[in-house]
Amino acid sequence: MDSLRERLRDLGLAPTPDALGRAREAMAARLREGAAADGGEAAMLPAWLAPPRPGLRGEAVAVDAGGTHLRAARVVVGGAGAVEPRILQAPLPGAAGSGTATAAEFFGAHAGLVGRLGAPPGTPIGYCFSYPSRVLPDGDAVLLRWTKEVRVPGVEGRRVGTLLSEALAAAGIVPGPVFVLNDTIAALAAGSIGPGVDPARAVGLVVGTGTNMGAFLPTAAVGKLPPGAWPHDRIAVNFESGGLVPPCLGPVDDEVDRSSLQPGLQRFEKAVSGAYLGRIFRAAAPRLGADLPVLEGEGAEVSALAEAEPRSVRGLLARAVLDRSADLVAAALAAAADVIGAEGSLHVCAEGSLVERAPGYRQRVLATLGGLLPGARITLRSEGHANLRGGGLAVLAHAAAIRGDR
Repeated sequence: MDSLRERLRDLGLAPTPDALGRAREAMAARLREGAAADGGEAAMLPAWLAPPRPGLRGEAVAVDAGGTHLRAARVVVGGAGAVEPRILQAPLPGAAGSGTATAAEFFGAHAGLVGRLGAPPGTPIGYCFSYPSRVLPDGDAVLLRWTKEVRVPGVEGRRVGTLLSEALAAAGIVPGPVFVLNDTIAALAAGSIGPGVDPARAVGLVVGTGTNMGAFLPTAAVGKLPPGAWPHDRIAVNFESGGLVPPCLGPVDDEVDRSSLQPGLQRFEKAVSGAYLGRIFRAAAPRLGADLPVLEGEGAEVSALAEAEPRSVRGLLARAVLDRSADLVAAALAAAADVIGAEGSLHVCAEGSLVERAPGYRQRVLATLGGLLPGARITLRSEGHANLRGGGLAVLAHAAAIRGDR
């Protein structure tokens, strides 16, 4: 067992507490650099959203383009952001394993779901678009690049909210105003209005097919904002933390990176997210000299193996891959707490398949985070249908801010 642990450490799959502390410090520094200027590991993209005010009410359509699926729902916001139970879902065109899709096919699938909802003409639309994008002050967003192995050429560099509106209009649907956000900001918005939650101490976290964080930072801390560009005390910032490069990555991570569609990019995401855990497992297996099964690449397979074979070498490897992911996520959350100044408390609004369903994952994140933030009051909670709730909240909050209701 000690020999296996040493070999896992050599592969970068069993970071020590000291290594996690150094990773936390390095990631906090990169987050601050990204808030000050563009071009760093963490893009720190302003999301042009203030914390939703208490008592916000209204109705919106929410559309969620995630890693593998597309969803849509009519969202009724009544203080807590309730969601109607009728949620529609379809495969996401161009997702990993499904082949290349055209832009028309991609956004046409969105319009097809929205049309089936039957919302009144002009209903505002919160578009949860979970890929690196630069959100604009008017609520639209420009796709910077695809991640999660998605293949839809012809969209990078274009306004995705406008493309959605055009697809809706082409389908005979009268679109209302569109506000674009990613899943992390949606989780942040959905979780920040809960009872007893201080939005200033909240972090949105996604750990599923991909990973990311976001928070409502003090406007003054986002030095790259033009003077007077944002009138509120806090602004939601999409960290794009998947682009971080923790200093404790190892040779297995290098191998997975080299074989990916975008070598050199999204190193943190490739170390912790579900889209890559199977690849990490496959890269580590031959180095351990064991006859281990070949996985297709999804985190769910690694989770199942860790639970089914807790004492076998391959089960221990699967558990190490999961635990390393949880530990690195905890280090990133501690770095976020350093940046937002969450002394005394931290509320994590967490979403995604790993944090919600992987055995022991949530508990591991909390245990490691507690060690990194001793004495802090930490909550880690998942909100039901957070991408949809948060999308509806965001478009209504954005409209309220424009009207001056805040």
